[in-house]
Amino acid sequence: MWSLVVTALAAPLARRAALRLATAGAAFPSGASAWCGNPFPPFAYSLPWFEFDASGCEIRIIGDLQPEVDKGLRPLVAVPSLGLSFEYLENLEALTITQRRVGFVALPASDSAERLTQALVAALGSLDAKRGVHLLAHGLAAPVALAAAAAAPPGTVASLILTSPVGCLSDVDPAFHEALAASPAPLLATAAAQGRVCVDAAVDAARKSPASAVAAAQRLLRGDQSHLTSISELVAATGASGVPTPLLLTRGDCGDVTSAPAMRAMVSAARARADGSSFVRFASFARSGPLPFVDEGEAFGASVLDFCDAVDGVTTRRVVVAGGDQRIAGRI
Repeated sequence: MWSLVVTALAAPLARRAALRLATAGAAFPSGASAWCGNPFPPFAYSLPWFEFDASGCEIRIIGDLQPEVDKGLRPLVAVPSLGLSFEYLENLEALTITQRRVGFVALPASDSAERLTQALVAALGSLDAKRGVHLLAHGLAAPVALAAAAAAPPGTVASLILTSPVGCLSDVDPAFHEALAASPAPLLATAAAQGRVCVDAAVDAARKSPASAVAAAQRLLRGDQSHLTSISELVAATGASGVPTPLLLTRGDCGDVTSAPAMRAMVSAARARADGSSFVRFASFARSGPLPFVDEGEAFGASVLDFCDAVDGVTTRRVVVAGGDQRIAGRI
């Protein structure tokens, strides 16, 4: 059975008490913080929020299903790098401004690529997304997302967004080989000194849990599993299997762990396997490392939403205006 938590606020557990106090008053408090320490936009206070477990995965869904369905949208589902919780991805909650739901799936601790793929496919099937999802994977989650897109029933994954993707050490900039083989910390580096509360929490949690999922992820990366494959090879294989899913690849230009040559190979492999029903986009972020949704949230959000809109064949909103006073209640 799923354990299901429902609240009227789009906020993780650690923030729920603060939000409850905030919504008890008539005005939105300017000091309330969320989304990695940045202020809550007013529209966020009215969003439904769900959390449950399915197939060993921890799942959070933020947003309202009915407006999403009415407007012909698909939800965005983000998967953190293996061994990490999804809290460091929470800036992506801001993309609910479009009226598409934003979900997060944290995979179970495992060094079995097959088990991780099965778990993700099952988790996606639990999300009430009849037209499929836009699946965003960060870091070491990228190969699992590619495998899940190929293994899931047709239409489950409508598009893929791979951010700083890593399948094996050949995808990694040589400067980060040793550090990333020992710890996920290089995947959590930001240029931003502020607005990274959730990232610091993820770094601390990974540091305190060396024997948990973090260790399993590092075993995969170090090559303890002989079947490890680069992302470009996985992308080419996905195309060969007859599943040319629309793809957005992203990389930061300022200290990303994914090497520039590896990213060029990924883009080339993706474009070679694209057909008339799919397309490939690449976005780079000049002031970001592996976390552009923290360092350049507005630019990253715009790239992701433009891509999702193109796949869905719609144009979604980027600004919310509140009430009769036409106050801006949130914007991308």
